[in-house]
Amino acid sequence: MRFIFRAEEYVVKTEKAVVVGLIFAMVALSFTQVLLRLLFHSGIVWLDPLLRHMVLWAGLTGAALAARYSHHFALEAFVKFAPKKLQRPLEVVADCFMIVAAALLFHASWKFIRDEFASGSIAFYIGHFGVQGGWAEIIIPLSFALIGVHTLIGIFRPEDSFEGPF
Repeated sequence: MRFIFRAEEYVVKTEKAVVVGLIFAMVALSFTQVLLRLLFHSGIVWLDPLLRHMVLWAGLTGAALAARYSHHFALEAFVKFAPKKLQRPLEVVADCFMIVAAALLFHASWKFIRDEFASGSIAFYIGHFGVQGGWAEIIIPLSFALIGVHTLIGIFRPEDSFEGPF
């Protein structure tokens, strides 16, 4: 079980790096776009759709991180206000519910991504290079899979191994 916890920690470190990198890039690119519009009265055409997709990636990766630290869903509020005896069984029930919800959302989003690739839709163009919609949105099923895995592992994680989000 320790191997699984360690592997998950490497995944979490990667998720943190992705979120930090995306936020840094979004701030830098947004600032660049504003400067270009102020100075040259024109910006980079493909930058706005890229930034929208980067927000999607950062938000869903952050949701997976929140699931790792059990700070994600409103079901946690019911568990915290329950009597001490019932808290652990209610946590397991809430986690099982979250796993089922994540699995259903993964399935639906996987079908969506499969359809995006099948249709050949283009999310945006960078010059003459078209970024397929499926690649721009692949984070959707990936994040639901990560949420489910983090929650499943969290059921077996001892309470004293909590290390906070940072």
